[in-house]
Amino acid sequence: MTLSQAMAVVIAVLALGGSMPEQTPAEQVTMEQVMARMKEAAQLGPHHKALARYLGNWDVEIAVVMPGAPTQRSKGTAVYSWAIDGRWLTQRITGQFMGAPYEGFALIGFDNYAKNHVAVAVSSMDTAMIMTRGLVVDPAHKVRTLYGTLDEYTTGELHKPLKVVLRDESDARHVMEIWDLGIGETGAKVLEYTFTRQQ
Repeated sequence: MTLSQAMAVVIAVLALGGSMPEQTPAEQVTMEQVMARMKEAAQLGPHHKALARYLGNWDVEIAVVMPGAPTQRSKGTAVYSWAIDGRWLTQRITGQFMGAPYEGFALIGFDNYAKNHVAVAVSSMDTAMIMTRGLVVDPAHKVRTLYGTLDEYTTGELHKPLKVVLRDESDARHVMEIWDLGIGETGAKVLEYTFTRQQ
């Protein structure tokens, strides 16, 4: 049945003095259940606590590692601070990227309901917003892998799949890899940010 046919049925039923059948919800939820779910969704846990280890000032090396081309390296600095205390972390990078001034901003957190690490990033390079989500992928909780899509204006591609790998190598060093999953069968690393804590 098309939308117009469905609307015609509704109008006919109402015109004849009838009423539409009541919709039965898929799940009856009590107010107590709603409140419990709200509390669980808002609860800060170990994933949120772990974000605090990034707070502060960092030196950044940005490496463009496109397959088949020489690696290009740039320098910058990064500042991590709370957007909402204990809950949402901001990352602001300033420096150079491929010889041009560069500024990047990210909002980083953990979604209790989806049970995912989440991040959204924007930069001065374009007007795109990149959203990714993913999981801890090692027992020591030192590696997180997030997935998303990228609109690649340089090639005219929309919704190109990408992977972000975050590796905590020590309290004073972490690495963020950006993988283009549209290259080859398994994708290729195209960017690498290495963060070293400032003394």
